[in-house]
Amino acid sequence: MKIGILTGTRPDIIKMAPVYWEAKRWGHRPVLIHTSQHFPYHLFEGVYRDLDLPFPPDYLVQYGIVKKLGVHVSKAAYHLDEGANLGLSKKFENLATKITSRRPNPAATVGSIMLELNSLFQGELKDLDILLVHGDTLTNMAGALAASLNLIPVGHVEAGLRTFSKEPFPEQIDTRVADACSDVYFAATKTNEINLINEGYQRDRIFVVGNTVVDAAIFAARKGKSSRAFFEKLGFDFSKKLVYFSCHRRESLMHEQRFRAIVFAMANLSDLGYQVLWSVRPGTQEAINKYGLNPMLKDHPNLRRVSEIPRYSDIMFFISKCHLVATDSGSMQEETAALHVPTVTLRFVTDRPESVDAGVNILAPPTSEKAIRSILDTASSPKVNKQMRLKKNPYGDGKSALKIISSLEKLEGKFIRWEHGK
Repeated sequence: MKIGILTGTRPDIIKMAPVYWEAKRWGHRPVLIHTSQHFPYHLFEGVYRDLDLPFPPDYLVQYGIVKKLGVHVSKAAYHLDEGANLGLSKKFENLATKITSRRPNPAATVGSIMLELNSLFQGELKDLDILLVHGDTLTNMAGALAASLNLIPVGHVEAGLRTFSKEPFPEQIDTRVADACSDVYFAATKTNEINLINEGYQRDRIFVVGNTVVDAAIFAARKGKSSRAFFEKLGFDFSKKLVYFSCHRRESLMHEQRFRAIVFAMANLSDLGYQVLWSVRPGTQEAINKYGLNPMLKDHPNLRRVSEIPRYSDIMFFISKCHLVATDSGSMQEETAALHVPTVTLRFVTDRPESVDAGVNILAPPTSEKAIRSILDTASSPKVNKQMRLKKNPYGDGKSALKIISSLEKLEGKFIRWEHGK
């Protein structure tokens, strides 16, 4: 089969890499398509290479001169930094963020991706047997819609994610539109399957396969054993308790009270002797600046802001050594479950409720610093921390990609329901 594999963000690349490996192993023709939604080196090319994917991808959808230039400049800055440590990658990303606007308009992004994918689906890729899209990104929605309108079958990897809430960011719109456009559904968990069935999707087209991030995280954590030196240069002592912290969702960044509560709670945790690595994205740094938190953060040396971690394998290695992870990331809730690292999710709701039900993750609504601190204290306590590490991972056994390709073969190419149904 000729299988299109669509990526656009770092999570897409990470979670679709095992599907590419497996499709190749089975003798199929996987076609890699990247939309450049994420284009800095450490979010794009660096991730491809780290996960043993061929680079460049078969098709690179670059929508606009800034992205085209950015892909090349970012790579050059990254390699210069490797030798001279000039901080060029960070400077470049800050500049690119300003040029492309502080918050790129989601509607414009989706429209641009769809137009370029439409040309491919009417031309060179009109013979795809199926296009596999992933998750809840803008790339996922745009790809699924463009393929479906061109009568190309769509398979949604990580289908059925639901929060059942109205939110100021597009992820729930993305995943629901992709599900509406799809012909085959690869649900990570039974909960996701039930969501899809309740919404009227056909049971025989839904396959519960686990999450491919388990495949990728296990691979990356083993590969990243050489990453220790990178973090030691940043000042991290692996003999002490480590914490990985990330906060990037709009619901957190756009609300000063919530953001302050999260940051002050983490700063307080660092004062207890924990070495906290704060993975800071451009939007997070904007919020730090906007709310005037830079002076305060200087008083907490154990809370170290790191804007760039070169490889996914570096991140997974560090997390595998952590006492605790605090995050508002969706994918990280799955990755930490795969690596058996206790996690506190800094949100009011989560689209990964299975991790909470399984006891590997605790939800910490950011109502106040005190409330967050209470949950951080619970998760970091010796007894609870140990119990959380022993819980079963609800996202599978690391064989999700195998189950996806096996499911496609069982359908024998009969992907579009209206063609082959009664």
